[in-house]
Amino acid sequence: MTTASHEPIEIGELLSALDAGEPVLLLDARNAEDFAAWRIEARRPVSALHVPYFDFLEDTAAALARVPRDRPIVVVCAKGGSSALVVDLLRAAGVPARNVVGGMAAYGDHLEAEAVSQSTSARFELTQVNRRGKGCLSYVVRTGDEALVIDPARHVEWYERFVQERGARIVRVLDTHVHADHGSGGPALAARAKASYSVGAGPNSAELRHRAETLADGSRLTLGNTPETRLELEVLATPGHTPGSASFLLGRRYLFSGDTLFVRAVGRPDLGGQAEAWARALFRTLHRRLAELPDATVILPAHTAGNEEAGQHGLVRGSLGELRRGPEFEPASEDAFVRRVARTVKPAPEAYVELVRANLGQSTPTPEQLAEWELGPNQCATRAARSGG
Repeated sequence: MTTASHEPIEIGELLSALDAGEPVLLLDARNAEDFAAWRIEARRPVSALHVPYFDFLEDTAAALARVPRDRPIVVVCAKGGSSALVVDLLRAAGVPARNVVGGMAAYGDHLEAEAVSQSTSARFELTQVNRRGKGCLSYVVRTGDEALVIDPARHVEWYERFVQERGARIVRVLDTHVHADHGSGGPALAARAKASYSVGAGPNSAELRHRAETLADGSRLTLGNTPETRLELEVLATPGHTPGSASFLLGRRYLFSGDTLFVRAVGRPDLGGQAEAWARALFRTLHRRLAELPDATVILPAHTAGNEEAGQHGLVRGSLGELRRGPEFEPASEDAFVRRVARTVKPAPEAYVELVRANLGQSTPTPEQLAEWELGPNQCATRAARSGG
């Protein structure tokens, strides 16, 4: 990061600087409630100072006195407007500072790609796309000139550009389930690419209004138009987080687990208001449907329950064996598992109801509405439910 620059800073540049451990002070000008609920995180500890925008307006001198001068300062607010005014006040006082373009909204929309696996011999590429501010994960699988996308965010142009740069075209789009924490880009991406679209597996919701191909448990999907590039995904019905949740197994090694399995947790079964019934389905998924998979199976979830789950280079993945040794698999009986879930239940964010309706195709919110509903980290994991998200 160029410390002497007075130019605004894009969120990608800021995150790179924070990940590298550069001595940056992040001055957050939002109100106390928003600051407590959601902050910018990086792969190293972030030095942050909270001085609300209105403190600068009410007593500029006192607010400026709270700001140290010993390191580069970057100012953030909700959307980049208030923080720009704070930057002007800091500069007028002789304090170099830069404004985060788009603020926390830009942080919530930012996408980063990280290679999971590449096989030159098979021309096979598997990429994880991390929406870091939301903790949302999606995937692009490319082999030869064909690609499929799993659990895409609503920023469909990003996926189109990413696949085109690799000389491929999108032929299939999959959602592991009807998401509640963010607007899915699945239907729109499939329509633009003239590709098939599927959401979940088995008896899907009768409330779905999108045109979607039905996938049966145990069926197999192929990708690649030559024998040398052909890949196969097995469809696994894994109900529990939602009744129609599915996971997709690639090459008997990589499990795109949706919100059924996180790296260190399992998906909340209470978001639909039927905690006991869905918890029982989840227990059977964990201990029966997935029991045949080996411990070495690589878990690639649709969400992360915390920044600490990312490895050194930002890749979020785990092993089924490690998760099986964790607390989520401890209850030996279905009833004990249900009781454990009951202790973690808490109200879902109000916006989740609207996001589910949008992802079912029952409503058509504006981009501004979707952006507002999506603010903040996801709250889809059981562990997140215990710790407060």
